Amino acid sequence: MGPDKTSAGPASGPGNEYGLFDGGPPLRLLRLWGRFDPQHRHVVRRAIVVVCVGWLPLLALALVALAVGNVDVWQAFLRDASVHARSLIVAPLFVLAEAICIPRLGALAHTFRERGIVPSSQAPAYEKIVRSIRRLRDGWPVEALAVVLAYVIALLLIQHVPASFLPDWHRSPTGAPLGRSLASWWHALVSLPILLVLLLGWCWRVFLWARYLWLVSRLELRLVAAHPEGAAGLMFVSYSLPSFSILGVAIGVTVAAMEMAHLLTGGTVSLEQLGRAAFGTVVGVVIVFTAPLLVFSGPLLRTWHRAVATYGALAQRVGEEFEDKWMHGNQGEETSEPLSSADFSAVADLFQSVDKAHTLRLVPVELRSVIALGAASALPFGLVALTLVPFDEVLGKLVGALL
Repeated sequence: MGPDKTSAGPASGPGNEYGLFDGGPPLRLLRLWGRFDPQHRHVVRRAIVVVCVGWLPLLALALVALAVGNVDVWQAFLRDASVHARSLIVAPLFVLAEAICIPRLGALAHTFRERGIVPSSQAPAYEKIVRSIRRLRDGWPVEALAVVLAYVIALLLIQHVPASFLPDWHRSPTGAPLGRSLASWWHALVSLPILLVLLLGWCWRVFLWARYLWLVSRLELRLVAAHPEGAAGLMFVSYSLPSFSILGVAIGVTVAAMEMAHLLTGGTVSLEQLGRAAFGTVVGVVIVFTAPLLVFSGPLLRTWHRAVATYGALAQRVGEEFEDKWMHGNQGEETSEPLSSADFSAVADLFQSVDKAHTLRLVPVELRSVIALGAASALPFGLVALTLVPFDEVLGKLVGALL
């Protein structure tokens, strides 16, 4: 299988959640046009098409302006880091993310049943949840609404943002409609809607993921308070955060590119200003993708309350029996070796389980998963920061840190 062919996994069927989030704009439209096969996504090929349709015509029209002697338009286009970042990096990343996020989210959803967290008594209710997510995933209204909304946003921007507020390559010296160049119209009516439809598609998938988790959290789940991972067996949902890292990179690139564009057009960007933008972006990304996991705080809190009572009572009873036997009792055997007794091992294991139950996390979020997502979102800002600091200064700091 080539690098641009990624299996989506089975799309439906009872007890099969691998394709549960395999939908959303614009995948249904692509299926209608015969340009999408869920078994072979061809994400690399589709990402190239997005670049060819969204960015190459802008380049061609800018070259036409250069050919007729309009050097300012050509230079303004080259300096517009925002449009290059959105069309060359962000839009393709949204396509490539399908091959990473969708299968992983489906695998995490399947884990609920695979591990027995959803007991057999809750199977009918769980199947109802899966069917409802599939209906929302495959609905035509969302697909159509995404396209309509993308063009509404584009038209509102055309109407309310004058060309004089945009980089020079958007303006036409020949009295074109609304004073916009052909490249500006292509960007507004083709490039921007493509990006918005891809973005709205991911907003819809994240909503489906959040709704799925919320509905599952309302079931009577089989949670084990003393589970070694510290979240009653639910810590695996935290692995969704690294899966969203590619989207974090895309969002970070979008914001960082605006700072870079300001810098390239003669503006000034301080490290402090860039740091504030990076901090806000990272916090926003982490909140958006972590918030759906908070729906399990209620079940975990109830599990903790139950565990504190039941595990505590068991520990008290076993502890009393242990002390009566080994500390207050009369064994009558001087050769007995208490530390080699199985009682000590059993009691130690029990008390470890009790301690695990008492320290149960109320939010199934792993710190390293949050760090992975945050670092991915911050990476583009780090690259921009390198342009603000002289290379010899950066090299000196690195050498100093290593020594």
